[in-house]
Amino acid sequence: MDDSLREKAEAFAGKHQIEIGKKLGFGWDGTVFSTTRQSAIKVFRHERLFQRERDVYRRLCERHVVRILGFDVPQLVSFDNDLWVVEMTIVSPPFVLDFAGAYLDQKPDYPPEVLADWMEEKAEQFGERWSKVQAIMWAFSKLGVFLADVKPGNIEFGEQGESS
Repeated sequence: MDDSLREKAEAFAGKHQIEIGKKLGFGWDGTVFSTTRQSAIKVFRHERLFQRERDVYRRLCERHVVRILGFDVPQLVSFDNDLWVVEMTIVSPPFVLDFAGAYLDQKPDYPPEVLADWMEEKAEQFGERWSKVQAIMWAFSKLGVFLADVKPGNIEFGEQGESS
């Protein structure tokens, strides 16, 4: 694990009188930890990705979005512009999360062949659930949020395979 991300997490925790719990996930954009406030914090490696995710959460908060087509969406708790940390509520499947790759108010400008390859890859990843994922993407787009990092794990279905 990147020690600098852990240090940022600890600094954030100190400012907010909370403690960092276990690591919930990690990836190219950062690391996610649980907290004693029953929330999660995501510590980013890159400022631009932090800004994207923060701004999407702010949009969702402004619009009072808690669910999209039966899928829970984490709620913004707080953020820190200096430490590049976003704190959000923890959700259980079915859910949609991880907005660092999302575009706000503009579609990504992919060449047609790249978009076609992407669509084919996502259809394979999600199988029979791909049409539901496309409906979720469309619902987010109506809020001005264009999801680009769509993959299992970021869109997670409930145990029965479909949300209610």
